[in-house]
Amino acid sequence: MPNACSQLPADTHQKRVALALVSFALMVGHVVATATPDDAIESLERIHETARIFLLDSLKTDDRAATRIELGQLDNRLRLARCAHPPTAQFAPGNHQEGNTTVNVRCSEPVAWSIFIPARLERDREVLVVAKTLSRHQLIQPDDVRLERRDSSTITHGYLDDPTAVIGQQTKRALSPGEVMNSDQVIPPKLVTRGQQVTLFSARPGLTVRMKGEAMEDGAEGQRIRVRNLSSKRIVEGYVEPSGAIRIAF
Repeated sequence: MPNACSQLPADTHQKRVALALVSFALMVGHVVATATPDDAIESLERIHETARIFLLDSLKTDDRAATRIELGQLDNRLRLARCAHPPTAQFAPGNHQEGNTTVNVRCSEPVAWSIFIPARLERDREVLVVAKTLSRHQLIQPDDVRLERRDSSTITHGYLDDPTAVIGQQTKRALSPGEVMNSDQVIPPKLVTRGQQVTLFSARPGLTVRMKGEAMEDGAEGQRIRVRNLSSKRIVEGYVEPSGAIRIAF
């Protein structure tokens, strides 16, 4: 028996095939549309805002710094399943809280996903800088330094923000105007120099013994140095007092 379809006129057969293809296309289109409707896609704005709020919260610990945040843009083609709860954010492992960094925004349900957003954090704060040329081993005076606003994310060797931390200290090397100061650039001033005549003393409740001595090395306040007792010629060790005297044990 001839095939039933072969009995139909050619144009009628073609119309039925076309109708079947259209119906299949509509069905597939409906499945795709319902699988990823707009309300099932995570908003790029919410991802971006999650990262921004996280960065702002992480910087609230320093109210003295003026902070600027730059967040990288997300690809508009990005389509992630909408998170069942607000996404969370944290610094990506190994990243810093200043300068160029990366924020990791993530979701755990209904579908786990994670995305990294590049960011730059700039903090303008007052830091201590050299006001005039300072020579090596120079005692720092109040007018030798000043506070100046700088982007701390560009300072690689640390900084100080309190002038009293260096005033009265001694420079370890020559310093130039505008140079940012840090604790590695200064040392306590020498109160005792090698060969200097010093007073040695030992004290306990109700008794203090003093004698003359000679410093065998330089010493700053609180530093332990070797000294020679000029009476006994013995070399002993003692601690430099603020007065320059050397305190030794009985």
